[in-house]
Amino acid sequence: MTVINRQTIKILDQKESIDSIDNHIDSECLTSTTPVTRMTTFTSSSSSLGNKFLLILSIVYLLSSSSTTISSANITTTPVYSLSLAKNFQPKQLEINSETLETINDKYNKIDYTNHSIIKILNHDLNKIFTDQDDYRNHPDDNHEILWYDQSDINNTYAFVRIGPKSLKRVRRDLRYLRQPPVFVTSNLQSWLDAEHNHHHHQPYSTNQKNNYIIGPSSQTTFHPSGNDIMSSTNIEDDDEEDEPIYNHNDHSSTMMNARVAGNPIHYSKLVPKFALNRYYPIAQVNRYLEDVANLRSSGITLFTIGYTHENRPIQAIEILNNPNDPNFLWIDGCTHAREWVTVTTALYIIDQAIYSKIPINFIIVPVLNVDGYVYTWTKDRMWRKNRRPYIGSRLSRHSMPERCTGVDLNRNYDINFGGSGSSKNPCSFLYQGPQPFSEPEVRAASDLLSNNRHRIKMTLSLHSFNQLWSCPNAFTTEKTKDHNHHMRVLRSIQQAVRQQNGVIYDIGPLGSKLYLGSGFMMDWIYHKLGIRDAYLVELRDRGFYGFILPADQIWPTATETWAGIQAAIQQIFL
Repeated sequence: MTVINRQTIKILDQKESIDSIDNHIDSECLTSTTPVTRMTTFTSSSSSLGNKFLLILSIVYLLSSSSTTISSANITTTPVYSLSLAKNFQPKQLEINSETLETINDKYNKIDYTNHSIIKILNHDLNKIFTDQDDYRNHPDDNHEILWYDQSDINNTYAFVRIGPKSLKRVRRDLRYLRQPPVFVTSNLQSWLDAEHNHHHHQPYSTNQKNNYIIGPSSQTTFHPSGNDIMSSTNIEDDDEEDEPIYNHNDHSSTMMNARVAGNPIHYSKLVPKFALNRYYPIAQVNRYLEDVANLRSSGITLFTIGYTHENRPIQAIEILNNPNDPNFLWIDGCTHAREWVTVTTALYIIDQAIYSKIPINFIIVPVLNVDGYVYTWTKDRMWRKNRRPYIGSRLSRHSMPERCTGVDLNRNYDINFGGSGSSKNPCSFLYQGPQPFSEPEVRAASDLLSNNRHRIKMTLSLHSFNQLWSCPNAFTTEKTKDHNHHMRVLRSIQQAVRQQNGVIYDIGPLGSKLYLGSGFMMDWIYHKLGIRDAYLVELRDRGFYGFILPADQIWPTATETWAGIQAAIQQIFL
């Protein structure tokens, strides 16, 4: 298979004329204010001299601004296409020719807690199980450690205990005989420690905010309160399989994750019967909802794939054509970071409202960009952040490197100040930027669709959590953009609308000034490289009390206030 890299795409964009089939795209097509849909098909043939690219170009022009179709140019026999971006888009399989991986010279001067578990167990059961220290002395670095317990009531309250991987099988065997199974909080303590060390994004906040402590003598209430509602319980079995997931979201644990909905109204979709919008869902149910929406008889709704992940999962997007006479679109993406579940539920709510309300705006919505990572948070590690592409030890044993050395932070992988502040060259960092810009298939999928339709996408919004902040460029510097006044005017209208919805105040401002510096952000790349003025990023609820593990009873207010903010932005930008 012939490899097309991003440099090839860049060359295509820089050529000035089309004289023959071997020439490239006219630059006027890229700068014209007339909406243009560009279709580029790559094929290859082999010869004794090696692979050669055969470039077949088709340029499709919009005949009039009021037309509902785009006809083909005379130089091709391309059939007529609609204004739909989805129907014209073909995801490209781009592969990097070579990848240079840096050797990590700095080693952690501490225990690697990658495969260490934390369990929540009743105190009296703790005394039964962990009284004989000799059982665990064969592995000094692996010993269990009581992190915290309530000394005021040693019989009826809970303790938190760390268990190393070498002792886990013995502990699991002993725990089988307890009347009340313990709760496994996480099977990857290192993720939690790194998240705490990085303080959400590994950068000091511009404002004076308090840290979230994972566990400590006085942190019973700050360690994810109401643990029964948000942690999964696991049946303890004597299983020799090494890869058995500890944090296993089966039907019972899914109920646990959504337990906070009890006592509150269930808010059903207006489009899909009996689909509750104030619940968390694994990827299969998310995709099923998207399919059900796409199967509605309403015209203008298209479900399509923008690309594929490293593990070959489709990245689904839904196009909503509420105004076929308007060539402009609003782009929304969620779940760039896998553990930010509330961005997925918020995206689903936005889809529901955008279709039901028939607001005269066209949308492209990607509820889950980091599909592999999102799946991993449901099966292995709830606090996972990056995608799942390995860059260290990929040719070695799967157990030879710490698990945290897998994956790239997708929001550090765009070609804007790549490798600068707020990113890392260390593959084991939560903020690993990747070997080069656009190295990740998820980033390429999003950037290809955005780049190909840059003149038709008028506003973009990336959903993240947490911090309650609506932000604009820049993220990589504290310097203001030339559109700062416009951005702040839009953000102030959003802030007011959000407050009127639920009474909650979100901060507003440039991300680099209000929160932290970060390089390689999608928002900055869209603004600076694609020239889309209205590029925004919102950090959803909350301010850190629950953090990433936001209870299900917060899903609905988060979604409704976000939609209120979007409607305010639409009034400022589109109408």
